[in-house]
Amino acid sequence: MSNVSVDDAGASPYTSLRMKLRAALVSLSCIAACGAQEATSTLLGKWRSVVISKGGIGAVIDFHSDGTFDYMPGAVLGGRYRIENNRIITVFENGDPEEVETIGAVSAGALRLVGSKPQQQLSFKRVGGVEDVDHLLIGTWVSTTTMPGLPAHGYYYFRRDGRETFFIPFRTDHCSYSVSGDRIRLTNRQGSKVGSMRWDGQILTLPWGRGDATFERF
Repeated sequence: MSNVSVDDAGASPYTSLRMKLRAALVSLSCIAACGAQEATSTLLGKWRSVVISKGGIGAVIDFHSDGTFDYMPGAVLGGRYRIENNRIITVFENGDPEEVETIGAVSAGALRLVGSKPQQQLSFKRVGGVEDVDHLLIGTWVSTTTMPGLPAHGYYYFRRDGRETFFIPFRTDHCSYSVSGDRIRLTNRQGSKVGSMRWDGQILTLPWGRGDATFERF
């Protein structure tokens, strides 16, 4: 006769142990899933290359919540701006001379910038909604026509913290990604790359090409 006892609820110790193990596994699965969700949430949005070539070529990646991301190589120019009267004064990260542009007009949906010469004018329309009704310049703008000598439109990103990014995408590749803990799989038309992703403030390091690449949120 078996010596296994039955507890007050009618279950053997082995049954209780299996139930506890099952509950522990469920908890671990929930923790892992929550960790992946948190990492994915932190990943969402636009990032631009930290390392830019001498010719100003880099890339922007835009992660979406549905497991896809857009990879857009192009001309990337970052810096910091300040407003003096109706002028935008930009100090570039790459050491280029300070640039001054005049705000010819700005509204909820349209922006016109004037360069050092009156004929140097570019018109933009807003992408998305107004971010700050008291500071209409803040937000994302796309040129209404292609950039001079190029087949692509230009994008201005003016942020509240004084950061500015000008970007001309050469193409857009639609890709996919998946996250498990601190590991990420990036899949594009060349194949898949799997590795660790790391954050250092607003800097993100991803497995890329033959090694890693760093991107800055903007």
